[in-house]
Amino acid sequence: MPLPYRADYHIHTKWCCHATGEMRDYVEVAIARGLTEMGFAVHMPITIAIPEKLYLSKSQMSLYVDELRRLQDEFAGRINLLLGGECDHAPGQEAEIEDAIASCPFDYVYGSVHFIDGWAHDCPDYCDCWETESVASIYRRYYELVSAAADSGYYDIIAHFDLAKKFNYQPEEDVTDAEAAACDAVAKAGMTVEISTGGFAKPVGEQYPSERILRMLKERDVPICFGSDSHEPARVGERFDDVRQLARDIGWTTVARYNARERLSEPLNV
Repeated sequence: MPLPYRADYHIHTKWCCHATGEMRDYVEVAIARGLTEMGFAVHMPITIAIPEKLYLSKSQMSLYVDELRRLQDEFAGRINLLLGGECDHAPGQEAEIEDAIASCPFDYVYGSVHFIDGWAHDCPDYCDCWETESVASIYRRYYELVSAAADSGYYDIIAHFDLAKKFNYQPEEDVTDAEAAACDAVAKAGMTVEISTGGFAKPVGEQYPSERILRMLKERDVPICFGSDSHEPARVGERFDDVRQLARDIGWTTVARYNARERLSEPLNV
């Protein structure tokens, strides 16, 4: 009897330079944990705002695709492996973004926001920047960029929707209007939102997005998928039982899946 559909769409590997483990290592863990589908989501080649090497070069992207194709053949019938990408939305870099997305036959592309006007809000080396202005103003600017990513039409899925909360800096005033505007933009664009377990291991200690934002997204009938944002094999599918149950409790009965950038749907199994 076939396994129920369960997928992790947000997997990084040593190709991303700040993660560890071979692609094969992640595949073997995914199979052991009962996943039926997994997507690798490497950081795509665009100019970045900080000196640390986080993104693949174009030549590395080609090698990444070649390795994925070999693994797809090897593990056919045991797990479905997808070619994904994660691209930072950076206003003013549209030509680079378009070129990066066109560079590979992706099954899906994540849009994410790691930089706010040139600084990496989720990088521990740049936490001093959180002291330069109010936390609420930073959150508002972050959600403006999430909305811009949705409005761009470039991406299929928004990654870690409320990533700005990673270090548990909390706004001094209510920013629900900014969150709602971003939810509206995603819904209008017909995008999927990832429920990410990556936040459980961070200072904020919960999934992205929060339950409150998830309820706002469900009110707008936004589809969901699941991702661990794994940077080491041991985190593949981490705490997925918890977030699948949360999604079910909120009201989702299906989960989005992708093939050649076409969105499909599967039952949400808990």
